[in-house]
Amino acid sequence: MDLPGFEIDREIGRGGMAKVYLAVQKKFGRLVALKVVSAAYASDPEFRSRFLREIRINARLSHPNIVQVHDVGVHDSLLYLVLEYVSGGDLNQRLTRGLPLARLTAIVTDIGRALDFAHSRGFVHRDIKPENILFREDDSAVLTDFGIAQVVSNNATISRTGTVFGTPHYMSPEQAAGKVLDGRSDIYSLGVVLYQMLTGDVPYKADTPIAIGVKHLQEPVPRLPPYLKAFQDVVDRSLAKKPENRYQNGAELATALAAVKANQDLPGATIKTQVVSTQEIRAVGSGLLTTTDAVRSDQRVNRRRGRRRGGSRATVLVLIGAILIGGGYLVTRNPQWLASVMTVVGVTDDPAVQTAWLDAQSLHQDPNQSLSAIVAGYRRVLSLEPDHSGAESTLAGLSAQWQQSIRDAIAANDLNRAETKLKESQAAFVNEPVWSELEVQLRNRKSAINLMTSTQALLQSHGLADIPSATAAIQAYQEVLRLAPNHEQARAGLDALALFYAERAASAADDGNLDAAIQFMGRATAANAEHPKLAMARAQIAHATEAQAALNDLVQQARAYRSQGMLLQPAGENAAELYFRVLAADPDNAVAVQGLNEVVSQLQTRAQQLLAVGELDSVQVLVDRAASVGIDPGAVNDIRSRLDAELSRHAAVETKLTQAQKLLKNGYITQPAEGNAVALLREVARLDPANPSVEPLLTQAATRLAEVAQDAYAAGLVVEAKQYLELALTVTPEVAEWRTLRESWDHP
Repeated sequence: MDLPGFEIDREIGRGGMAKVYLAVQKKFGRLVALKVVSAAYASDPEFRSRFLREIRINARLSHPNIVQVHDVGVHDSLLYLVLEYVSGGDLNQRLTRGLPLARLTAIVTDIGRALDFAHSRGFVHRDIKPENILFREDDSAVLTDFGIAQVVSNNATISRTGTVFGTPHYMSPEQAAGKVLDGRSDIYSLGVVLYQMLTGDVPYKADTPIAIGVKHLQEPVPRLPPYLKAFQDVVDRSLAKKPENRYQNGAELATALAAVKANQDLPGATIKTQVVSTQEIRAVGSGLLTTTDAVRSDQRVNRRRGRRRGGSRATVLVLIGAILIGGGYLVTRNPQWLASVMTVVGVTDDPAVQTAWLDAQSLHQDPNQSLSAIVAGYRRVLSLEPDHSGAESTLAGLSAQWQQSIRDAIAANDLNRAETKLKESQAAFVNEPVWSELEVQLRNRKSAINLMTSTQALLQSHGLADIPSATAAIQAYQEVLRLAPNHEQARAGLDALALFYAERAASAADDGNLDAAIQFMGRATAANAEHPKLAMARAQIAHATEAQAALNDLVQQARAYRSQGMLLQPAGENAAELYFRVLAADPDNAVAVQGLNEVVSQLQTRAQQLLAVGELDSVQVLVDRAASVGIDPGAVNDIRSRLDAELSRHAAVETKLTQAQKLLKNGYITQPAEGNAVALLREVARLDPANPSVEPLLTQAATRLAEVAQDAYAAGLVVEAKQYLELALTVTPEVAEWRTLRESWDHP
């Protein structure tokens, strides 16, 4: 078969009305599932017309659990659908290989969501069956063939040919009776699928479709095997004969299944639809009488599994006999099906879990294995048995061990080792908040080391006596302690400066030079207000005859500076420095304490005003000056935090704006969903509502979409043209010209 625009690879499926091929849609360079309708249907004009109309409507069903319809078309005698390619096979294939019972709730929940979405928009699927339930690579379940069943059922010509609409084994009673259907009919069909997932077979079987339909209408719901009795009420309500007695939607069914899973000790088994052979039975016959005393003790890590091991060998024999009498549909995880039967009744561990646990332990004991490989091994165990306490505790221990190792390396300043171990930890334990905290600690320690190096070089070059250099050093040492609170070198540096300036203050007081003494005391106090040498220096200053008068003069001058707005500038002649001089000599001076509190309050108000108008450089100058003068670190850090947040916002705006411009240039306007120009521009507008670049770029994006739409329409790609024009109107809905154009396309 040759279909223009597609490169067909191979046939991947077929059914009563179509064949499905894996193909490449050349225009978009994407893999698709190409469903080509059988000639018996495609040759009927009424069917073709209805098919094209209904499928185009159904293509609007965009949901994560519904296979997306990309396109529908006609070529010569061919009628075809272009569908999203879903690579994980269908539910029948899963049941043939063996489907873990633990997956049942997730699959029904996924399909229930798809049905609820479709029903809310007026669509009834009418053909829920395992062949129409597919799986993506991430193992999520998706529903396909929406609308096709409805087209077939509503077509009189097709009905007259004797074709039976739908699949009798999965029909609801009202569907079998030919009544009007609503979404509850799909819920019944999903209930049939649920029964098959539990037991390996459908609930009603007969020789003819009509006989099957009669059973759906009249026969009671079959009983489940004893070990699945916890699901019986859910199955009974799902398969209720009257729609009003069923679950009314997929969400109700999913909730009921979740309650069973949460409240019952369910077997860790797997459903397999393939009949168990006598060869399989012979292969394990001798194993019934030899057992599990040799199982290593470290495999018995879960109390719940340990309690289940109390089941007797006789129970296993009875269950195997029941399986053989019942026709051999069996729960299995692998060809050694007996081990899983024993797991169901509680005699031994699941062999798949045992194997995964031993593999994980082996990886853990191998010194050449990476942390990621070891963690992946234990996570494999948890994927098979989510409550495996051995795997959970080992993973928690590994995480704690590596956290402590990183902390030890940071404390020892072995930063290369800390960084290496942190990267490996982040790769193995993704999205754990502790790694972000350790990353901050590592970054802070690096910054502290760099700051210490530059500060020591400054003091060696200028000496402790150089007040500007000493002031800068005090600020730097305090920043180091903020980044690394227990940094001994930074504390020692502050102590050295406090001692040096306390001694100079005492000497200046002895000489009667109170101004110099007070200035020196200010530096000593800024370095370490608790240094014992300061007390002696203060005493000497206090005994100076002019001390009190000098302090009063300083307080009066500081008040004047504050009233003039001279809070931190100019150096040596501002309110903050004068108050600090007073407090250095007289720490209990109430006027100076209150005055300094007022300075701090005024600084915070001024910083907020500057931030509000975007004067970030001015705020940075204010922060640096406040820190150098000795303003309370808490107040300074509060302003610095607000400044950092504003800087981050500006940086984010610039980055996103640049990315949006690049994406716009490259044509990524509204796709992909995770990163496109329009989405980034909306984010910029949220972060910076007054940004002048957003609206012009959005207009440019919308214009680009409208141009593409018109080009597509001119090329005969009507569906694509409408989609692009709708996108353009979504971005800028006020363009009347585009709305008029869209209406003209709908009514040519």
